[in-house]
Amino acid sequence: MYRKILIATDGSEVSKAAERGGMKLAKSLGSEVVVLNVINEMAISKAIAALVGRGFTEEDLRRTLKDSAEEIVMEATKMGEDSGVRVDPLIREGDPALRILETAAIEGADLILVGCHGEGGITSNLIGSVAQKVLNWSETTVMVVR
Repeated sequence: MYRKILIATDGSEVSKAAERGGMKLAKSLGSEVVVLNVINEMAISKAIAALVGRGFTEEDLRRTLKDSAEEIVMEATKMGEDSGVRVDPLIREGDPALRILETAAIEGADLILVGCHGEGGITSNLIGSVAQKVLNWSETTVMVVR
């Protein structure tokens, strides 16, 4: 049914729930998994603006964010491998929703799995949510885990 599942993760508890569900689904279907963490370009810009000049360099901040992203995807990769699922870990930089959709297309994913933090109302309208954008813009099947 699904040959390749893209699991987008930011390391949060909601994302970890999506990872667990995605790995179980992949195991039962014999699917491959791509685990993706996107280093948010807005987070980079805000961190640089707030911390550069206070003992941190831009290079320090970028390295810290990359190290964190590597830890997140390696933890998910280990979860998959422990379950007997083939996992390809990826890290991208940019707008999370756009990078998720772009990666799904490049990797040939036929299912995208994302976690949803459950924000709604004015917060969602002002800043939007990655899960909501992926749902609205994706041509691939999307599963959202709350």
